[in-house]
Amino acid sequence: MAAAAAGPLRQGAPLRAGGGGRVEAAPDWASLHVDLTQLIAARVLATGGFPDYVRFRAVCSHWRAAAASPRGRSLLDPRFHPRRWMLFPEGFGRFPGHRADGGHARFFDLSAAVAGAGGFVRVPLPELKTHCVLDSPDGLLLLQRDAYTAVRLLHPFTRDVADFPDIDSLPQQLHELEFELTVDPVYNFTSWLQNTSRYLYLARKLSAAVNVTAKGAVTVMLALHNIGRVAFASSGDDCWTISSWKMNQLDRALSYQGKLYVVNWEDGLTSVSVIDPPSPVTSCEGEESSVPELPPPKTIATCSSDEIHQPYLVELDSEIMLVGYNDSSFSRIVILKLADLVLGRTVPVTSICDHVLFAGARSLCVSSSWLPSIGGNSVVCFHAGEDYLAQYHLSSGTWSVASDGHLMLSPPQRPCGLIHHIFTCCDRQFWNKGLMFCFKTEPKWWALQRWRNGA
Repeated sequence: MAAAAAGPLRQGAPLRAGGGGRVEAAPDWASLHVDLTQLIAARVLATGGFPDYVRFRAVCSHWRAAAASPRGRSLLDPRFHPRRWMLFPEGFGRFPGHRADGGHARFFDLSAAVAGAGGFVRVPLPELKTHCVLDSPDGLLLLQRDAYTAVRLLHPFTRDVADFPDIDSLPQQLHELEFELTVDPVYNFTSWLQNTSRYLYLARKLSAAVNVTAKGAVTVMLALHNIGRVAFASSGDDCWTISSWKMNQLDRALSYQGKLYVVNWEDGLTSVSVIDPPSPVTSCEGEESSVPELPPPKTIATCSSDEIHQPYLVELDSEIMLVGYNDSSFSRIVILKLADLVLGRTVPVTSICDHVLFAGARSLCVSSSWLPSIGGNSVVCFHAGEDYLAQYHLSSGTWSVASDGHLMLSPPQRPCGLIHHIFTCCDRQFWNKGLMFCFKTEPKWWALQRWRNGA
């Protein structure tokens, strides 16, 4: 016992088995074969996510050398995208980059099995002092630079950056697509001048998707909510390219595996469409390279609105789900798998285990460990019929109030619960401004509004 208490065991130090004299050597984890170490590292990255992979590389120099460094490649390799991490909205006007945070920002792990056990990470992001956050596709931060309106894609944990064209290139294209020129040049110029600021304001309300090609080209698609079009550009392009077609309900677009999924309901029919990223254009030698075009949306599933009413899209365990109401009475929540609808089946999901779904314009799937008062197998949403933040219990089919306060009338008072912070993430217009969600409050920037108006 005295020997055992003398100090910690060294790697490879002998251990005595039981009370006998047999001696066993402790495993020397640092001497794992490189191939086995790489296999474990890949498994950690696939199941634990990016921060666990970083912790794995920090164990010892041997493991660090065997596992590839994410720096310099964290944007180019989708495995390094922190999909389950979300920028935490501090609330009460403390937008990302606020001086009160000292150049840092907090992120929380939506899938953390134990709340607080590595579920929060605070990282320095000086870029937020001169940029506003537009969206967070795959856990990455899509930023717009103040004054210059340049768009950047930032990995929050490695600070790898990809630069994209200025968002100023969108208004001119939108004006040409949607405004019919006349023979009066003065009228044409006046109309362009008036519409430029309006289009720039509208273009900042968006949802984004990130696609990385096999050759390492990073392409971003922007679903422009109030314009009904999709713009795209690759890193290093001179300008954004806008779709020739229009589409409704882009404010509910879901980014998944580099594509945009959109749900629409019209004339008693609910449909789900997918917008694929543009295909790379290959040009023969001597030919002028053409600009890639964005393919029109493809409808992949349809069902009657009697089967699911006003649904949202959400990712749950690498599957896309539709979360909506049973009918216009809003009495029950219905969850359907998109994969079933594609096959022509309508099979309601009866259990989501220990998950909590937050239904909104940007729906989220959260581990119930964050919300012990809510519990798993539940859906939290702003009840369409009663206008309060409600919790629906899938097991019992009953409703209950999810939080204190009436978010229909005013923001929650300090200190507010974690549920308010998470539900704020469902609305980008509150989330990126550091404001807590309130149905009747118009989200506005408390500072730098001149450069960020509309974002």
